[in-house]
Amino acid sequence: MFFWKKKCLLVTVAFLTSKLFTLDLTVIGGLGNFSFDTSSESAIGAGKFEGNFYPLAFVNVEDQLSDTFGYTATAERDPVLRNVLSCEMTINTGLLNLSVGPLFSLFNTSKTIIRPGVSTSLGLEFPGIFFINLKGGATFGSSIENDYGLETSSISLGFWIPNLLSTFSVTTSKFSEFDTNLIQDELFRASYRADIHAKNSPYMVSIEMGYQSLTRSYETSYEDTIRAVFLGFETNIIIKPQFILIIGAETPIYVWGKTPLERAKDRWFFRAFTGFRWNIQKQNEEFAL
Repeated sequence: MFFWKKKCLLVTVAFLTSKLFTLDLTVIGGLGNFSFDTSSESAIGAGKFEGNFYPLAFVNVEDQLSDTFGYTATAERDPVLRNVLSCEMTINTGLLNLSVGPLFSLFNTSKTIIRPGVSTSLGLEFPGIFFINLKGGATFGSSIENDYGLETSSISLGFWIPNLLSTFSVTTSKFSEFDTNLIQDELFRASYRADIHAKNSPYMVSIEMGYQSLTRSYETSYEDTIRAVFLGFETNIIIKPQFILIIGAETPIYVWGKTPLERAKDRWFFRAFTGFRWNIQKQNEEFAL
């Protein structure tokens, strides 16, 4: 499906003159345990939150087809949204950035293999000064009518000063599943991220801190809510001019549950990941079948 979409996009830009553009491939994998048991059908209630291990996976391809048009394709395993695939056409007019395309929720229940939807974003950027970006995505229809559904939204605002990019962001994610009852997993996350870099330095260090609230609710029972103040870091190391190694981790520095849920005091929660970003330069020529 991905290669078919790429071919269709290339057909639409057959008129382009030869120019040098780049394709970015990002691959990240990891592990975390700040999560509820997504197979549970009843609330923990007055028990203790011990967390559940989950895999992290992220594969992203960004291709610039011209000065204005490009596309991005992403496959992701997320602890709240589960398996998500998206492919967006991007338009960059200089100050204004727009993207829109299909979103698919894949293999997330035994009843439904694929649930289609749409993903879109709108951004305003003054390079070297500030930017603001709005992004959202959802599957079509309600979870009660269609077995399950997902929703995600985010807003981010950033500004540059010498050697530092500061970004404030708020993100919400929701996965709703209906069997005999409606069960929902929701994550609210507000954070500040500092990307610190120096001219001619072979690496960039990022520090992120913020607040998050994770809730799993049941239609006929209590809801469980666990909250945390977290701190994380990420390092991008330039191995070669076109190849960057990515290493990062995050851990809550203070965790508390909404009464009656309590945190298991003998548990340490974390999220750790590693991967790479590969920048591939290519000559963009007129398309020929």
